[in-house]
Amino acid sequence: IVSAEFEKNKGTLPWPVTRGVITGRFGKQAHESIPGITIENNGVDIATEEGASVRSIFDGSVTSVFAIPGAGKNVIITHGAYKSVYTNLSNTEVKKGDSVVAGQVIGSVLTANGKTTAHLEIWKMAGTGPQPQNPEVWIRK
Repeated sequence: IVSAEFEKNKGTLPWPVTRGVITGRFGKQAHESIPGITIENNGVDIATEEGASVRSIFDGSVTSVFAIPGAGKNVIITHGAYKSVYTNLSNTEVKKGDSVVAGQVIGSVLTANGKTTAHLEIWKMAGTGPQPQNPEVWIRK
């Protein structure tokens, strides 16, 4: 049921930040500063304001909260067969097992090296393995 509701909202999900500009697109692309190198972005990078709140894009259950050196704190929220992943957080407002609603603050964006960038990924957990989805197709234009 949750998966179907999530899918019904494709193209209308709220942005994870109130104001922002997509600066890193989904998929394969040339590295911004190393010629000849290609990177794979499983989500989108959104430049935003320092200290900006990051919000859940849909109702769900927090299945993981953890830190990655260089990527700040991270939150994974499960929405049935889908997961939304929020990285580059300076702090988190939720813990594993929490239920969240769309628009609920889950943390704040980390500012590092003069950049304040939220990162959002959406994954479909299918029988053939996890499949990254392009968040730009899912969030409101």
